[in-house]
Amino acid sequence: PFLFNPGINLLAFFFSAAIGVIFGYMPARRAAQLDPIVALRHE
Repeated sequence: PFLFNPGINLLAFFFSAAIGVIFGYMPARRAAQLDPIVALRHE
C-alpha cells in the first residue's frame, strides 16, 4: 500500500533545493565576475 509521509517529502524537497543551490553557486559567481564585453567576445 502507498503511504504518504510528509516528513520524507519535505526532507527530499529541501535536500534537492540545497543540491541545486550548491551546484548553481559556483558557476553563477564565476559568471558574475566576468566582464560582459569579454564574455560576449568568446561567444
